[in-house]
Order: sequence, then structure tokens, then C-alpha cells
Amino acid sequence: MNKIWSPDNIAPPAARYHHCAHVPANCSWLHIAGQLGIDLDGQLGEGIEQQVLYAWQNIEGVLQANQMSREDIVSVRVYLTDREDLSGYRAAMQQLFNGHSQVLPVTLLFVAGLFSEDWKVEIEVQAAKS
Repeated sequence: MNKIWSPDNIAPPAARYHHCAHVPANCSWLHIAGQLGIDLDGQLGEGIEQQVLYAWQNIEGVLQANQMSREDIVSVRVYLTDREDLSGYRAAMQQLFNGHSQVLPVTLLFVAGLFSEDWKVEIEVQAAKS
């Protein structure tokens, strides 16, 4: 089983995340390309919250297709195109995880833009399972 944690010999995380994930030997790794806020029909979500929800639906679909689940996630990288979308991102994450999931190692980046100007978020995930 993966160990998600923050060592106490360094400064605590600056937000609600952990510093690291330890993956034991002989695990199967899954690297999920950046997922966008697009639903199964190819429709872009309206606004940041819906785009985050759709991106996570896509992530969960890839996990399931590889016999994995959220519990196997060891790293998340989030790209947002607008600092004003941070509260909407946080609201979507609260809705998705409802404070019950372990706090994952997350890197949140603000970027000048994604491939399409309409895309507000892109989320990459790495998962590992024994």
C-alpha cells in the first residue's frame, strides 16, 4: 500500500496537501496525461467548477480502466489559467473529496494558458498499485 505523508523534519505543507508518497517495490505505475474539463460527449464544462468535476470524472475513468481507484493516486499536478478560479477549483475539490480523502501530494500551477483559450484547468495524475 502507498504511504502518503509529510515528514516532520521539514517545514509543514503550505496548504492542504502532503509532501510525499512512498510507493513500495513491485508496484504497477500509471501516468495519466493531463485531463480536461470535457464530458463524455466532448462538451466543455461551463466555468471552473464544472471543468474540474469533468476532469476528475475523466481521471476516475482512466483509473477504472486500469483496475485502479482514487486510493492508488500518489501525485497530482493541476494547471489553472486564472488565479481568480482558485476558489471555484477549491469548491469543486471539496465537493469531490468532501474532506474524507487522504490529502494527496499536489502541485498547483498557474499558467499563461492551455492549448485552447476555453480550457480553464488541466489535471495530471500518477497512480501506483501493487
